[in-house]
Amino acid sequence: MNCESVSYKVGIPVTTACMFRVVHILFLCSLAFAGYAQKSIGDPLVDAGNNLTPTWQQTIATFEALAIEMPQATLIEIGKSDVGRSIHAFILSEDARNLNHLDSLKRLRSKQNTKASLLINNAIHPGEPCGVDASIEWVRSLMENKRLRNEMLAKVDVVIIPMYNVGGALNRNCCTRTNQDGPENYGFRGNARNLDLNRDFIKMDSRNAQAFVRLYHAIDPDVFIDTHTSNGADYPFAMTLITTQSDKAGPIIGPYLKEVMQPYLFSAMAALEVPIVPYVNTRNETPESGIIEFLETPRYSTGYTTLFGTLGFTTEAHMLKSFPIRVDATVKMIDCIAGFTRDNAREIKTLRVKEKKRVTNASNFPVHWELDEHDSIMIPFQGYSARREISNVTGDIRLKYDHNETWSHEIPFFGHFSANEIAEVPAFYVLPQAWREVAERCAWNGVQMEALERDTIVDLKVTYIKGMVARSSAYEGHHINRLDSIETRIEPVRLFKGDWVIPAGQEQARYLAETFDPRGHDSFFVWNFFDSAMQQKEYYSSYVFEETALEMLETDLELKEQFTMAKSANPALASSSRAQLNWLYEHSKHFEGTVNRYPIFQSLTAVD
Repeated sequence: MNCESVSYKVGIPVTTACMFRVVHILFLCSLAFAGYAQKSIGDPLVDAGNNLTPTWQQTIATFEALAIEMPQATLIEIGKSDVGRSIHAFILSEDARNLNHLDSLKRLRSKQNTKASLLINNAIHPGEPCGVDASIEWVRSLMENKRLRNEMLAKVDVVIIPMYNVGGALNRNCCTRTNQDGPENYGFRGNARNLDLNRDFIKMDSRNAQAFVRLYHAIDPDVFIDTHTSNGADYPFAMTLITTQSDKAGPIIGPYLKEVMQPYLFSAMAALEVPIVPYVNTRNETPESGIIEFLETPRYSTGYTTLFGTLGFTTEAHMLKSFPIRVDATVKMIDCIAGFTRDNAREIKTLRVKEKKRVTNASNFPVHWELDEHDSIMIPFQGYSARREISNVTGDIRLKYDHNETWSHEIPFFGHFSANEIAEVPAFYVLPQAWREVAERCAWNGVQMEALERDTIVDLKVTYIKGMVARSSAYEGHHINRLDSIETRIEPVRLFKGDWVIPAGQEQARYLAETFDPRGHDSFFVWNFFDSAMQQKEYYSSYVFEETALEMLETDLELKEQFTMAKSANPALASSSRAQLNWLYEHSKHFEGTVNRYPIFQSLTAVD
């Protein structure tokens, strides 16, 4: 099958040159599967063909053995997990033997101006372990073919996190992935604090996330893969793919992902006889209604890595395919992405340099997107016939897929998101030191910050939250705030020695915009880091304030006129004595004035 015959899967033409790359990848994958059958009985990894996946201990032992066998590999600890056990990184590099901790890795990567870096993260959800087995198989394929290994490592440094969610991996069971076909035992989705780590990349509540971020910024990966197993609809495809949403990725990275890299990956996987489609995020209950591209906001792994210009992918092997089939598809998907990264390392590096320059010099950033429901393309899809029948359990109507009856036709794919909130970039942000949890997360992400050397009062741009609704139930250790609107104005702000002044013109500028602007999908406001700033602290007793309110109206005729107009315009105010007293209190000198004042300020000039 040639590239042109499969390019329709994403609706974008592919050059004929990609077929030569596909042939090379087919050869590499054949070596991987040859190695798969050559494992010894004493191998710490139990063969996925037996529907088994390794424990955390077996996985680390396997990567330790690989590091010993390969002169171009090493295994290091990158931090602790919430369960107290170490999180590891397996490094494939020509200079691997000189690497024994994150600082040495960071120094190496800072010198690699032309060599690309690929980061693979496994078992963020340990019940979805196919990436663990697939990564081992892929590394073995390189170990067993020196020429291909040298070709890869001449252009790419590869870093693999064997098992990210160690606590969840240690919480091993047989059955919590109710709808999944194997393996026989696996880990649990939540970590030791019962956090879903794929919702933790911005809020960074877990020690896992802190370890990941240290590794991420040490290597500054050009390409990132997060391996998963999907839930949802039933369909014949063994693998679907989430590519970083191109509109959100920006004007440099986005077109390259959409028009070059993704079409190649779809073509290459089809040539390997594992055709893929975009992640099946259905518009309605079944795929016939269409697929909506997944908008991975910064709480998710690839949403987080996009803030720093990394080309991100989430592999989603299908839950109802057997575990060996899922591992096979994941091996091939990793290999295709790695092969493309190797063959296009220089171009990818050049794009990322341009992206970093764009971000550093940007005057504004989109911080919120919405789906354009009127913009779609038709893509071919093969599915199982869906029917409704009477449930033998509840007696209600249920959905059932018929594997004996398939269909093939085009369905709509909704893949365009429009920015509906734009953040203007100031010269500086000001973050009071009182909000130390936010300052810590900025520091962990390499944000350049300077502490004020003296107390001062400065005119700054101040944002007020004009309306918000807090989610009533807890979500991942927080509650989510929904913003209604904001109001900004320039006013004097008292600052103290030690408060943080943050220049916006830095490579972390997009991270700052999307976390600092309360309108961002996953801003620190949304994750309720600033809730105490939204609370009123001083109040009044009505029977006492009545006299003060009367004096205000009698001595301030302009205020009295405003009060009369406000009651005329608002029947609810006119009908409530308490609301009228509140209105007057908020317009008095007694009102504290800082209620709902967002505690991140902006300045167009230096603050000293």
